[in-house]
Amino acid sequence: MGGFRQLRLGFVSVILGSSVLLSACDPIAFISNQSLRFVERNLVPPLLRDNDVLMACKSGVALAPLIVATENIGADANQLGTLLYTTAGLCAEVDATEAELRYLRAARAGNVEEAQDARIQQKRFAELAARRQLISYQRFVTYYEKRYDIKIGEQCTDFHKDFDEFVYMLGLITGLQAVLNDIVAGQTVGVPLDIAAKAERAFSCLDNKKWWGVPLAARAVVWNVLPGADEGKDPWGAMNASMAIGEAAGVRLPFAMYALSASGKDDQVRLRDAIRRFADVKQGFKQNPDYRLADSMAGLIITTLSDRLWTEGAGTRTPLGMLGKFWDEKAERAEGVDISDLL
Repeated sequence: MGGFRQLRLGFVSVILGSSVLLSACDPIAFISNQSLRFVERNLVPPLLRDNDVLMACKSGVALAPLIVATENIGADANQLGTLLYTTAGLCAEVDATEAELRYLRAARAGNVEEAQDARIQQKRFAELAARRQLISYQRFVTYYEKRYDIKIGEQCTDFHKDFDEFVYMLGLITGLQAVLNDIVAGQTVGVPLDIAAKAERAFSCLDNKKWWGVPLAARAVVWNVLPGADEGKDPWGAMNASMAIGEAAGVRLPFAMYALSASGKDDQVRLRDAIRRFADVKQGFKQNPDYRLADSMAGLIITTLSDRLWTEGAGTRTPLGMLGKFWDEKAERAEGVDISDLL
């Protein structure tokens, strides 16, 4: 028994000694990094499986400072920081949307002061969103360029696990969002505009089918935005193909990208088409159980764009049960809608 006890103690000593060496002789940093890996393995998956987008965004606001604080004791919080600052930025985007809808109602009513105040508020929240999203993007770049020894937008790599690929994709999407929100805020944050071109190239490193058609749809968004980027390409065809993949996979982010791109080009026909197609998915559609949050984020984007159209045209946001339908479609309105919802 004594020999067994000595063997066991020796084994423990080797493990602890290896831990110290692996953490550059800093056991506290090792423990901190292991704690973050615990969060990644055990707390992030339930977050991604939940479909409550607002809860996720508030979780990002609450947890981002706590997770990032572990860097004070040697941890690398960049990957989780990318995820949490992305969701925190979503909260600011929601607030910016509410201010924009207030602006549209005030402008419609001819209330100049109210409209001006709402526009100022919208820009403030857009600035906050851009700041959070830029932090997310910067952390994404730092983590992946250091860990994989690559330059984002110039080189690809083989990822270690699916979570690495997911956060890589999320970092690119968030970078594009940062650019767009900074433009709304009058470029007060100074988000580099070359993020779009880098992201377009970097998305090619991801398997389009595996990730629900998002990489190709996101590239198509950039093709529609950057002058000359669509030469020899078919952005709308790429989005249509990606939407079919996303619907089959239970994550409709390509629908949201189609709608955002149509909105950015002021293509009202395609924008309405995107909203209708999202609302009228095939019978039996089910959200991907592991990524319900991603599909619900797409739903939030689609609803936001629908609310903007409805507010401009009818003075209110989209009534309940009317997503995919519009105020000027008289025949559609009469069926199955409580008229009190429209008063």
